[in-house]
Amino acid sequence: MGRRLEVAIAAGAAAYVGGSWLLAKSVTRRLISSEALIPASSRRADLLAALSASGARVFDFRSKGAAADPVDVAAILATPAEPSRRGTIVFLHGKGGNAAEWTPDALRAIAQGYNALLPDLRAHRPSGGEFVTYGYLESEDLAHTVADAAAFGLDPRRLALHSCSAGSWIALRFAAADSGVRGLWLESPFADARQMARHYLSLTTGLPSWALGLTTFFAVESAIGTIRRSLHLPADAPGLEMDSLSVAARVRAPVYLVYGERDALVPPAFTRRLAAAFAPGTQVWNPQGAGHCHHDDEAERVAAAEYDARWTKFFDSVFGGRSAPSGS
Repeated sequence: MGRRLEVAIAAGAAAYVGGSWLLAKSVTRRLISSEALIPASSRRADLLAALSASGARVFDFRSKGAAADPVDVAAILATPAEPSRRGTIVFLHGKGGNAAEWTPDALRAIAQGYNALLPDLRAHRPSGGEFVTYGYLESEDLAHTVADAAAFGLDPRRLALHSCSAGSWIALRFAAADSGVRGLWLESPFADARQMARHYLSLTTGLPSWALGLTTFFAVESAIGTIRRSLHLPADAPGLEMDSLSVAARVRAPVYLVYGERDALVPPAFTRRLAAAFAPGTQVWNPQGAGHCHHDDEAERVAAAEYDARWTKFFDSVFGGRSAPSGS
């Protein structure tokens, strides 16, 4: 009887490992594609039309991405006037999102006297690229986009970042390396990429998270391997470990973190863990009834007046005012 039990356990373990490996093969690409659980419906043409109708000057341009994979990155810069005399808010969408999702936020920024810079991140059309890297390439893409936007008058020393979900990984990496970032407003971010991958695969497959530990391990390692091979990186190349906690600890700019208890895509516990990694003084807001950013129950909709007031106060504080004094 004991021998039969051992054989049964061994067979079950082998089946679990084999099944996990096969499932990982089928879902790996989902982790690094621009595909989202809910496709974005906002249109770039509508964003451009809205910005133009606001009276802003609008520049629709392309930048070369990171040197390891220099794809074209599409971006839009909108300014009320005299962009060099104003702070710029950079809007970073999440996986599967697009720049057009930020239309109301960009219009608010312009109405309050700020420039708005809105890139479509790599692998999200019309930008080029075949996969996302959670900030490994995107932070350098953003540096190039900011540098190119400076040709239109943007001051790269006066930036703030507003991000949604996975876009916060890019915001953190960029802010940790760029002293021109004055503040970060992060919505629905997550701390641990592997933990998030496991939850994402659970939502994708309908399987319980507890059953996907080995699948997640295989899928994440395979996704990282795909990126390494595509970029011809050595096996020990740093930066792909996706450790946002250590990056967050290096951010010196003020941070405002927003999340909702009803967020099914990024569970609140994932965000609270990230909040604990920031320096003392980090502001955290958890509006009642809110879910995930750029969803129907996002904080901006369920608590509109308070959101607007908090957002305005934060960006006015990090920039020290909405535009430079005349003659400065």
